[in-house]
Amino acid sequence: MVKVLIRGISEQNLARIDRIVNQLNQNSSKKISRNQFLREQIPINFQNQNEDSQTSLLIQKQNKLLQENLLGLNVLAKYFISGDVNDTERALNLLDSLSEDTAKEDD
Repeated sequence: MVKVLIRGISEQNLARIDRIVNQLNQNSSKKISRNQFLREQIPINFQNQNEDSQTSLLIQKQNKLLQENLLGLNVLAKYFISGDVNDTERALNLLDSLSEDTAKEDD
């Protein structure tokens, strides 16, 4: 069995861990030690942090894409509202290039 050594932790935090272990032991027929508690909890916390960071990166990427789409829509609206034939042609070309870029990202 691996023994978890606690170094560089304040007495206050150590007391908090002991309180949690004592509360768990009060309601359980199987008593656990501080060592067992930390061994079980530390991997779970690291896994949750990893999942949270991956989710955060995906959200950031989606936000960036949303901002780019909004900017593109604003430009398209400006071109189409102007009523100028040249602007309409630019808008259609922009739509085509955006569609091609989206198709490449999906591959």
